[in-house]
Amino acid sequence: MKSVLILSHKPVPRATALVMTLIATTTMLGCSRANLYQASSLPPELMAPRHATLKNIDLSRLARTIGNSQMLYTGDEVEVTIATGLEDKTPPAWKGRVAEDGSINVPLVGALHVAGLEVAQAEQLIGAESIRRGKYVSPNVTLSLTQRRENRVAVLGAVENPNTYQLPSTSSDLLTAINQAGGLSEDAGTIIVIRHPPGLVEAPVADNGGAYSTELASLRGNRRLIRTPPRTVQVDLTQAANSDFGDYSLSDGATVMVMERPKRFIHVMGLVNKSDQYEIPEDLPEPRLLDALALAGGQKMSIADKVHIIRQLPDRAEPFVIEASVRAAKGDTTSNIRLASGDVVSVEETPTTFVVGTLKDFIRFGFSSAIPGL
Repeated sequence: MKSVLILSHKPVPRATALVMTLIATTTMLGCSRANLYQASSLPPELMAPRHATLKNIDLSRLARTIGNSQMLYTGDEVEVTIATGLEDKTPPAWKGRVAEDGSINVPLVGALHVAGLEVAQAEQLIGAESIRRGKYVSPNVTLSLTQRRENRVAVLGAVENPNTYQLPSTSSDLLTAINQAGGLSEDAGTIIVIRHPPGLVEAPVADNGGAYSTELASLRGNRRLIRTPPRTVQVDLTQAANSDFGDYSLSDGATVMVMERPKRFIHVMGLVNKSDQYEIPEDLPEPRLLDALALAGGQKMSIADKVHIIRQLPDRAEPFVIEASVRAAKGDTTSNIRLASGDVVSVEETPTTFVVGTLKDFIRFGFSSAIPGL
């Protein structure tokens, strides 16, 4: 389409200007419509994505405890008493901590691997090894778990009380961390970033050609530790709420960063009373065409009906245009199209609106010039 620019020093009569504008408008309407879609028949892949809010997310799925209350883990403090029945007074209790390799060093008996065992199993192991190693004949072993290991976890970002918290190792998970920090703040979004420090994990080992589980390896003392590198995990609460899978446990030294909710904007322009960029209120999770026009104070003319919505989706190379009708939007939900953050809503000039606007200007200008003081 070629454009012709006419220069003249003579004023163009109003009627001639009106006709020229009508011709130009009609010509523009006939331009390529390859990237133009109708709101009433918009393909699903071009529709605005659904907006997730924290109000409809089940945070209970973030709880991932790493063991039962009776199991022993590295860092736990224990108290061991071994009685023979021959003592004149209560036998002394030995207090110690489960080492990083999962063992405790019981006096006279020696080192025993207890991590991964329940309390009753650890008592049986100490008694059996005491006899096997020739230290006791028929001991009565009592083991008590005196204090759980605690993990220091930093909870930052969009929570009520950002700080570093001590979490019991058996309930050191994302839900516990958020609750300790007073819950999510009003500015919280749906994305949480977890940074795990380097650590040690117990790996299954093979024996006699067969693969042992970690628990069996712990029972037999046949095990190895592997140092893991630091890692970062991004959790989308929308996906987490709809899945039974996902590791949300937190190790000692982990950092939880709750990201703030990104602000959403739409721009409304054209034949509206207040053309501007507007932030979408959070209580309006899925704004529609009529909502955008209301934010902009409505149309300048009630006959302004044609709307173009310019949209750029993240997975689409080029923006595209959606053609909508205010009249149709008032009649059905499909035409009252759902808007996406970043949409540009333009109430278009048409031949009809141009003629009516020109007449209004002419009448107003004519009367103003004819009546002194206006």
